[in-house]
Amino acid sequence: MSRLLFTNHIYYMLNYRIEYHENTIWGQIAFMTILNEKQKELYPKLAPANIDPASFLATDYLNHFNEMLMMLEMLPDMPDMLEDLEDWAPKSYPDHFIQSGFTDKDLAVEAYENAPSAYKTQFDGTVADLDKLIVSTLGGLRAVGIAERGFSAPARLLLQTRIEMMHILLLRISGIIHGHLVKDDEITISTPASAEPDSSTQSQDDIDKLFD
Repeated sequence: MSRLLFTNHIYYMLNYRIEYHENTIWGQIAFMTILNEKQKELYPKLAPANIDPASFLATDYLNHFNEMLMMLEMLPDMPDMLEDLEDWAPKSYPDHFIQSGFTDKDLAVEAYENAPSAYKTQFDGTVADLDKLIVSTLGGLRAVGIAERGFSAPARLLLQTRIEMMHILLLRISGIIHGHLVKDDEITISTPASAEPDSSTQSQDDIDKLFD
């Protein structure tokens, strides 16, 4: 990515390709972001504080999701770990930084509040999609008693699909933070083939409930 700062705007030329398994996020963008007075004031402070000067966002926010996702990936082999995820809940970008040990937390919040609208809109929308996916998945796991009953083969595959979708959304959020705007049709998510049902742990109704 090349970035040039002029008196009143930043000119970007973006070329990127992100791959995750069989999925690809790619694009090419050339555009100008017109800076208002507040953004021009904040701009030189951002990079030294580990805040991206294109998006006005910081990657520290990804920590809110990373540990949870790692634990979710371990869940099929250790279903009792679901209890450790009980306290996870969506957290807004400002709340994350206010409660974090990030050195320039006040600047991070101020930069977010003044982020260029193209980035902020796409960032907030993608975070909302990821929050919804995680909340529905955790709720379904609790509803069918995964911690006590364990996973059937179909349930494992369905959870794997959900986790893959979470990774794709997290990659997209990371890309936005790093100044990459992505179109919806540039993301594809592949679904693994269905496994043979195993009624000893979950019925089909349970599996449907788990991922509704």
